Amino acid sequence: MAFVDQSRQDSMPATYFASPERSSRELLRLEAEACLNHPVAGFLMEALDGLVLILDTHRQVLATNDRVLQVTDPADGTPLGRRPGELFGCIHVPEAPNGCGTNHACAHCGAVLTVLKAQRQGKPVRSECLLTLQNGDLLESSEYEIVASPLSVGPYDLIAVVLHDLSAAKRRDALERLFYHDVANLMQGIRGWADLLASGATSSKAVAQKLAHLTDLLDRELKSHRAMAQAEHGQLKPRIRVTLPQEILRDVGDLLERHALARDRNIRILPAPEDLVPTDPELLSRILLNMAVNAIEASFMGEAITLSAELEGPLICFKVHNPGVIPEEIHSRIFQRSFSTKGTAGRGLGTYAMKLFGENVLQGKVGFDTGSEGTTFWVRIHR
Repeated sequence: MAFVDQSRQDSMPATYFASPERSSRELLRLEAEACLNHPVAGFLMEALDGLVLILDTHRQVLATNDRVLQVTDPADGTPLGRRPGELFGCIHVPEAPNGCGTNHACAHCGAVLTVLKAQRQGKPVRSECLLTLQNGDLLESSEYEIVASPLSVGPYDLIAVVLHDLSAAKRRDALERLFYHDVANLMQGIRGWADLLASGATSSKAVAQKLAHLTDLLDRELKSHRAMAQAEHGQLKPRIRVTLPQEILRDVGDLLERHALARDRNIRILPAPEDLVPTDPELLSRILLNMAVNAIEASFMGEAITLSAELEGPLICFKVHNPGVIPEEIHSRIFQRSFSTKGTAGRGLGTYAMKLFGENVLQGKVGFDTGSEGTTFWVRIHR
């Protein structure tokens, strides 16, 4: 049962985190038959709500309930012997030397950590896990509550795993909190300038300009949240027109001028290629704005934030650079929907939106590079 390219595996360590060992086909068959004939295992799979998997000591699937089979599509037609990440399509599996659990990112995966803890402690463990899954050409973020419980079946020490999908509730909560946070801030600004206008303390022209800026930002926020909801349901279609890369960068720069923290940063916009690019300018600007705001929040007063674009063969790459460095332990979680380094409920959607719009809608590629020279977020699209 091969899960990785053997030529790649020979040049890699056996694992970067959890044990790479797997059970033999014969042992898997014996364990699976024991599960099917065991009353407790049968009850768990038939009676429990959610996705139910029975794993062996090497975290390989022996049995599942019907709900698992409804949301997965294993290449060989059966979940037997696969690990959860391989079954559900975790994006980190292809780069793992021995499949699910053996990649660098697995050290921060709630699912892997929960199963290992239940094995180690010999008692039920409850947690949450954020998964980024590959579904055809689309990336999907899923949040689950996970409970892993030791289960003895004859001579075998197994683990029963129950997953409850929290994605809809998490998505709604995050969008609502972010929406109310951003809109409330803008409304507070509009109300303040309106009060000044009513008091006659300043000229009506100056107030009108401020109000125009704030209402423009409010309109953008409303469109942004509507677009995110549509993109998550596969309903957002790009509005393609040709545009100059410099226009995109300039639009993002203009928006940054209205960001409070940007006033203390040095925003640099480098000259861009003069080739016309067919894209959705509004969505692309939104992606770069999220990158720039993320860069501002990760930098310090006086530091430079650089926006640029350059041709790469048939592609054009837009970049946002800041001097900060992203810690290695959060590399694999940067683009997860509910993950945030700020520790604020409802935040953490900026980087997720980059992926959502850049890859699922514009059919490009979004990523980042980080090291001693700083961090660069980038989006590559066809031109």
